[in-house]
Amino acid sequence: MTTVLVVDDHALVRHGIRRIVESHGEFEVVAEAGSGIAAIEEARRHQPALVIMDVGMKGLSGLAVLGQIRQCSRETRAIIVTMHADERYVYRAVREGARGYVLKDSVEEDLIQALLTVLGGGRYFSPAVRRFADPVTSAERDRMPDDPYELLTQRERELYHLLAEGDSNKDIAKALGLSLHTVETHRARIMEKLGLHTAAELVISAVRRGLVA
Repeated sequence: MTTVLVVDDHALVRHGIRRIVESHGEFEVVAEAGSGIAAIEEARRHQPALVIMDVGMKGLSGLAVLGQIRQCSRETRAIIVTMHADERYVYRAVREGARGYVLKDSVEEDLIQALLTVLGGGRYFSPAVRRFADPVTSAERDRMPDDPYELLTQRERELYHLLAEGDSNKDIAKALGLSLHTVETHRARIMEKLGLHTAAELVISAVRRGLVA
């Protein structure tokens, strides 16, 4: 039985995805998570073969935690299931390690096909976004311009996402179990690496990268 983790901040969506996934006898949903932080914890606990994850969640988005899930559950392969058909989201999802990208208006069979394809070592993208993914997954990927975002550490990426969502330094420190001084230090490094000077510039930069809506 292939184990699956379902991540979405809407319970009804999670339950709907669970029903679709478990309608195919090969898959078993071993856990659900309603936030990025919970997703990391569940991935570490269950080591699922596949994770189905939304992009837009309050706090750490799906894109923000893909790297951490790969670190704590190295065999897990990720499929993004989202309403966002924007090129920026597809590009970032692929760069962060997603093997599939399925739009929420797809038919149920598309999700099952994505699961089977990714499980078999391939990649699956909804037809509406496939043209965006092809250049990223091809040999041209290595010739694409470098993004200073790639210079951020995994922890800095976490904070970048939370800051872009509007969380305060104090809120972030509490959520991630860090000292306020540590958060302030990370924030300063993020601003320096990305060439940013104000909170507004930080938010705009995250939106342009497709990291927040």
